[in-house]
Amino acid sequence: MKSVNEGKFLNRVAADLLDRFGNELQDVAVVFNNKRPQLYLKKYLAEVSGKPIWSPQMYTIQEFLSLGTTLVPAGQLKQFFVLYTCYNELLKSEGKDSVSPDEFYPLAEIILGDFSQVDYYLANANEIFGLIEDIAELQLQFPNFDEDQLQFMRTFWGSFSAKKQNQMQERFIELWQRMPALYVNFHARLAKEDLVTNARMYRNLAEGKDSDPSFLKTFKHTVFVGFNALSRAEEKFFKQWQEKEWCSFYFDVDAHYFSNPLQEAGHFIRRNIHTVGLVNQFQEAPARLNDKAKEFFVVQALGNVAQGKLLSELLDQKDTKNEGGKAIILADEKLLIPALQTIDDDSVNVTMGYPFEQSALYGLCDLWLSIQEALLSDDEVNYKHVLSFLFNPLITIDADLRNKMHNQVVDEKKITFNKTELLHTGKIAGITFNHFIDSFTSIRHLASVLLYVAEEGKLQRMDSLLSTEAVKALNALTDSFEELKAEGAKDFNPRFVFKLIRRALQGLTVPFEGEPLAGLQVMGLLESRNLDFDELIVLGVNEGILPKINNTPSFIPDNIRRAFGLPILEHQNAISAYLFYRLLHVAKKITLVYNGVTDEKSTGEESRFIKQLEFETNCTFINRVQQNQAIENPRELKIVVEKNGDVLKGLEKYFKRNSTAKYDKKISATAFTDYNTCSLRFFYKNIAGLKEPKDLPDRIEANLIGSALHTVMEVFYEPVTGQEVTADFIKERETRLSDLCEFALAKELKLNAAKTGTQTPALQQIVLQVLEQYALKILRNDEKLTPFKIEELENKSDYVMLYPIEVGSKSQNIWLYGIIDRVDVKDGKIRIVDYKTGKDQLKYKDFPSLFEDQAKDHNKALIQTLFYTYVYEQVKKRQYVEPHLYTVRDFKEGTLFKEKHKGGLLLQDQSLEAFKSMFADKLREKLEELFDENIPFVQTENKENCGYCPYKDICQR
Repeated sequence: MKSVNEGKFLNRVAADLLDRFGNELQDVAVVFNNKRPQLYLKKYLAEVSGKPIWSPQMYTIQEFLSLGTTLVPAGQLKQFFVLYTCYNELLKSEGKDSVSPDEFYPLAEIILGDFSQVDYYLANANEIFGLIEDIAELQLQFPNFDEDQLQFMRTFWGSFSAKKQNQMQERFIELWQRMPALYVNFHARLAKEDLVTNARMYRNLAEGKDSDPSFLKTFKHTVFVGFNALSRAEEKFFKQWQEKEWCSFYFDVDAHYFSNPLQEAGHFIRRNIHTVGLVNQFQEAPARLNDKAKEFFVVQALGNVAQGKLLSELLDQKDTKNEGGKAIILADEKLLIPALQTIDDDSVNVTMGYPFEQSALYGLCDLWLSIQEALLSDDEVNYKHVLSFLFNPLITIDADLRNKMHNQVVDEKKITFNKTELLHTGKIAGITFNHFIDSFTSIRHLASVLLYVAEEGKLQRMDSLLSTEAVKALNALTDSFEELKAEGAKDFNPRFVFKLIRRALQGLTVPFEGEPLAGLQVMGLLESRNLDFDELIVLGVNEGILPKINNTPSFIPDNIRRAFGLPILEHQNAISAYLFYRLLHVAKKITLVYNGVTDEKSTGEESRFIKQLEFETNCTFINRVQQNQAIENPRELKIVVEKNGDVLKGLEKYFKRNSTAKYDKKISATAFTDYNTCSLRFFYKNIAGLKEPKDLPDRIEANLIGSALHTVMEVFYEPVTGQEVTADFIKERETRLSDLCEFALAKELKLNAAKTGTQTPALQQIVLQVLEQYALKILRNDEKLTPFKIEELENKSDYVMLYPIEVGSKSQNIWLYGIIDRVDVKDGKIRIVDYKTGKDQLKYKDFPSLFEDQAKDHNKALIQTLFYTYVYEQVKKRQYVEPHLYTVRDFKEGTLFKEKHKGGLLLQDQSLEAFKSMFADKLREKLEELFDENIPFVQTENKENCGYCPYKDICQR
């Protein structure tokens, strides 16, 4: 019976190993790039042998090579501090000031990466970093370079002409000149402590230094399985060992890209075999890619989350036994969480590990570090950090205390909290809102935070494992710092230590539990090396991800890399191509999904590898675009609230029942315009009692400037209320305008006036400038009116009136109410002045359009001003009162209303009185409609009215 695994690479390797070594297989070492293939090879060995056998000894390449040296690989933090010490010693020898660890850290990461590549590729550091003063010296110094290599060098050094060197070039050359000595000193200091970098360990093996390759003799034979891109060091010692018949190689390759010298996927395998001279035990490369039976389904998804959601559809017909092998490959590993949230399969096995950085625990750690960073410069903590702490689901805090502090932020506009206010919020608060004696102590306290959270019992199993790993990482970091302190290192800048903590936590992962040899497999491209599956779903197959378009930061420019044979971008492309093409050797059904949305994180284009396959092969390709789920669009739903039950009771609260009843429920100008604009908005606000959401302290509410302007003008004219206002008064009082604006803003924000300019200064200073400019525009207009008399300012109590309406067959009284910004008298005429800071205009189409739901010219400001004028005239028993709108953005059109047609005729005298009479009739009509039980509250048909409505999210508009 033919095995379902026959033809798979590791199955073929297992058969060949058994054929070559038989009962001596236990004396053979098998070396892979990663651990995952070891389990599969053991499985296939058992299947092929058909009986119990001893397994060969299996290693990853790092584990295997470490057998040949007594030196211990140095950790990243140790490497950094050794490099940092050596660098400052060089600066001192040059008579220059030393750099701090936090300044040097970003530089060190690049330098360490460059040193590693110099070692992996057996390059001469002195030659690479030696500064050549004269281009003519190239031929003498590098006699073995061919013309292309020499041209690369000429191109690079030609840009450093002495005549056009600038400061940046000079600094680069200074750094470049230090590199040879830094490289030597760095490795010497590590070796003195019996330490080595991984790259140096490779180089030592290749050059026969500080290593002993005879460790291979402890095995009958060593086989290297599934390698692709090799460093020069690997090429050298692999070739030496092969010549001594100590080792052999199994390369996983397909004739489609191996035999074509232009195909980038086969670049490194061709080099390994044809240039280096390594022998593939599988002498014939099978031709399996160009197979008509292969089906490629290329799906354009509408976003990254949508790619994960697609899995529910793609896995509907899943084979629960999965004997032939089905895998989800994540070309973009950031898709792990969206994928796991969709997959509904208990047998799923994830090889990638759950990233700590994507967990709630990392969010808590990042918040804790951010608070500590804030406390370094001040004892105040921004409200954002406080709210994040109070509402973090992993922290237990008294609900009443949390709500109290939240109300302080929202209602009192409290921007910062003193740390003493925060220390009593819980046991974690004591080690969160205190800064510590030194940065080493802070690491231990962050570990304590994680332990406290674990004790609360709120963590799921995976988070508990992550917490344990994070505490281990923090303890290891503490141990590393303690070692450095023992060697004489002083305390480091806390911000630098916090950066190191974040780096340590970001790299953590916890392996998922699962059966690695059965069930649905989820893995990244690197984890898929050597493995074959019958069916594949590959997510994230986008250009820019497969292949990646960015290169690792380096101080070694591209043309020098090319000259010295160091990795370049084309090599990275070739590696990506091989990883992708290799996946397709055995699979018959392949679904390739890419993100078709173009944004700052995605090109929106499918990988060019897809187009290459479609062009190069005879495989079947089916393309489709993910469709939106067919759900009813909530934006088209109609919301209708009938006036019965509690709704009707809410309306009846507006009726005055007897002479002693208090008028708690009133119809204000705002309430009336709300109803006129959208009756449902009136219901939400005045019947249902839904409060409009308040903005946080560092955001400007839509009405803040308007409210503050009213306060400024009230205080400005307060001394002359009941008196005549002159131009001299305005000019003299104007000298205090800045102070009045600061007072008004402090009042609106409920701040101490003395602190107005200090808390969130940028935002408040902008508001103050706008406020002052608006006030000046009003005052410039008022100067032209002088003399005039101020009658009243911001009267909040007098303008309440009983208003009779017909409700069904009954007569009812309701209260109308208005707060009038200003009442003044000019040339014997009483004027109602309403200040507006928005986009309000004096012009309107015609009177009927003011009350038509579909009209685009809803002039709320006009309706409100007419409302105030009507209430004033009824309460004061006056006539011929003029409504004036101060649109402070533009006074060019005056302050009286104009119809858009009829040439902009001013509404004055009798035409104004007729207009006010029409408004009075319409006011009664709309109010009786409001209280009519047979007319429900409904959404406006004019969606332009919804733009700034605080309830638009409820209506889904």
